[in-house]
Formats: sequence, structure tokens, C-alpha cells
Amino acid sequence: MLTRIKALVLLTLTLMLAGCGFQLRGGDSLPPELQRLVLDGDDKTQFYRLVSARLLRAGAQLVENDGDTPVLTIGALGQGNTTASIQPTGDTLEYAARFGTRFTLDLPDEPRQVFNVTFNRSFLDKSDQALASSREQQQLREQMELEAAEQIVRQLSRLSF
Repeated sequence: MLTRIKALVLLTLTLMLAGCGFQLRGGDSLPPELQRLVLDGDDKTQFYRLVSARLLRAGAQLVENDGDTPVLTIGALGQGNTTASIQPTGDTLEYAARFGTRFTLDLPDEPRQVFNVTFNRSFLDKSDQALASSREQQQLREQMELEAAEQIVRQLSRLSF
């Protein structure tokens, strides 16, 4: 009897979550108009490969440009650092890193749509551990490339035509 009540409560909660539109992250699917897509950008970068993999996972078929297919053009991922906090000696203790890119979507017979992806992260300056600091910055950049690729696909999946 108790297991039936638990099952009923679980079923009710599941139906309530599904009814309110809740979706797990990573379950993005592209609109039908973007199922066939041309991806344009620097195909030798890790960022391009990440965007390409995320698009394929979302159900897109990447094709060559035939003039009748939507074209997604991604720019390079830019990074800028500013000082976030300073030690009493005047040395920088923490940096705020700003990451961003711009991408455009060109649909046949439609005006170009321009999107921006930007976000901020902070990291500590470990001047006494230069190798660890450079490795931390490299890992942060890799994480931001992955996050930017996921945000691009998420923004495309929200488009309605």
C-alpha cells in the first residue's frame, strides 16, 4: 500500500513538472527550419568544433551552402581581463574575465539576425605559482568555449519562425 502511494506521488510530481514546461538542460532541439544548417566560421578552432558537435547533438544536419539553407556564422571567442580586487601592496589579487562572441543567422528571404553571447568569470592571480595560474586560465578558457557553444545552441532552440 505504501509503495502505491509513493508511486502515485511520484507520478503526480512528474506530471506537474512536465505540465509546467520544465525540461532538463542539454535536451535542446532545434526548430524544424534549422534542422538543415550551414555552419560558417574558422573550422580549425576548438570553439568551431564544439559548436558543430552541439548542433549535431541537437539534431541539426550540417550541409554545404546551396543558397537555400540557413547559414549560422560564428565569430571567434574573445576574452578580456580587468582587475577585480587588489592586495594591500597594490598587486592584483583577482581578475574578472569577460568572454563573448557574436553569431549571426541568415535565413533565405529573411533579414540577418545577430546574437551575442557574453558572460563573466573571475579568477585569482597566483603570481608565485605562474604555471598553476596559466593552467587555471587555460582551463577557464576551455570551460567558457564549452559554455558559449551550449548557449549558442540554446538560443537557436528558442527561436520561433
